Amino acid sequence: MRNLQGPLLLLLLGIISVSVTEGRIRWGGLGAALALRSGLRYSSASYRMSPRAEAYSFFSRTRGSDRKENLVIKPQGKIQTVFKGESFFVSCSSDADNVQRVMWTGPEGQQITDYRGRIHVEDGRSGHKGVDLIFTNISRKDRGKYTCSANVDGVEEERSFNLTVLKHLDFMDTPTTQYLEEDHDSVLRCDVDGDPAPRVSWNINNRKVTYGTKYEKGTEHPNDLVVRNATLQDAGLYKCVALQLSNFISEVKELAIEVKVHHKPQWRDNDNMAQAYGYVTGDVNLTCEAVAEPHANFTWIKDNQIIEPNDTVQIINEDHKSVLRLKVTDVDMFGDYVCKAENKLGTLERVIILEEGKKPAVPEAKVTEAEVNAITLELDAHNHPDMPILAFRVQYKTAGDSWSNAQSMEFKRGDPYVINSLTGDTLYVLRASAKNAAGYSDFSSDFMKRTKKIHESQSQISAGNSLSAAAHVLIPFFLLLASLL
Repeated sequence: MRNLQGPLLLLLLGIISVSVTEGRIRWGGLGAALALRSGLRYSSASYRMSPRAEAYSFFSRTRGSDRKENLVIKPQGKIQTVFKGESFFVSCSSDADNVQRVMWTGPEGQQITDYRGRIHVEDGRSGHKGVDLIFTNISRKDRGKYTCSANVDGVEEERSFNLTVLKHLDFMDTPTTQYLEEDHDSVLRCDVDGDPAPRVSWNINNRKVTYGTKYEKGTEHPNDLVVRNATLQDAGLYKCVALQLSNFISEVKELAIEVKVHHKPQWRDNDNMAQAYGYVTGDVNLTCEAVAEPHANFTWIKDNQIIEPNDTVQIINEDHKSVLRLKVTDVDMFGDYVCKAENKLGTLERVIILEEGKKPAVPEAKVTEAEVNAITLELDAHNHPDMPILAFRVQYKTAGDSWSNAQSMEFKRGDPYVINSLTGDTLYVLRASAKNAAGYSDFSSDFMKRTKKIHESQSQISAGNSLSAAAHVLIPFFLLLASLL
């Protein structure tokens, strides 16, 4: 019985662990102990503890918390995902005591030995025993498998990762202003690139486009939008929305596109004939407005002759608008003027009849009130029976200044005639003219007025407040006296 105490004790303390691998018997835990006690002999070549058995073996040479990693790459992971143009590095190191020949190889099996360049190696940046693989300005051709290898404690070790290079969404050269052709099928471009390949949708004025009879995907480029039978109502703000989704990233970007419709000129009003008035020695503006895309070119014609600018004629062209400014020198300047608006899609013509009118009378003007920063006027002028006064123009300046530096205000007849934003305690010189359909009258004689000082206005306010306070006291007294009587 005494002879069985040893084996029984070992049986209570552990379990037998036996594994068969590559034709070898590996003993662990109690199995190894029993083998030793029974005198079984085995060499290191035929006996090797598995890592799991070693971790739990009574005879483990290294506790789990004290184990040293043979070879480690960081960041960890079989796949490293980065975007084109970015920079990053991967370290390869070991905690073992004897580490030799740490090296990196690229996707083609080539050893990376450069210490400079876009892809190069450096000694461990963070002080570890190993080599870092440095990437700068990563391109898509850098994709592939990278392997770190080393001799660790006499054993060849290697670790690898696959580099995946993604590309951010890029709208490249997509124009932010695009055009449709009226009454034609037109294509709106959305050149967008990314890896993974993006999916594209369209919005119009914040409404998602539904493909059908009006809108279709492009035939050659599916990201484009085909607009069928374009009209002026198809103009607006469009958005190309691109989305890319993968196991590693998701990204959404949108590009706003202003869409205009090419169309022939159209008058801003419906009158094909207009009428204007002027008088000899007066100035008159003839205005022609036509909306077109591309913008229309304007031409003015009288008596079948194209009008060119000279000493008495100015032509002022703006977007969708042309103004013919005439200084009427004689009655021959009255008559029919033709305005022609033209672009590559069409031409419009309109006749404006310039008739001789009546020059307005010089207005009567006077100041009715002056404050610290405002002057109130009274303006009036005699009407011609068939050409009433429509407005007044007032020019004003400080005394001593030239009229060329004067400021001007226009008032519709009947509006309050108040000039604001003036300076206190300043003498102003003013003059006024009247306006009817034929133009402006001569200016009235100059008249002057000084604005009030600030303390004068404050004194008046204080006096008004005192009277108001006295009234609040006296009114109840007089009401009580009246009730007694």
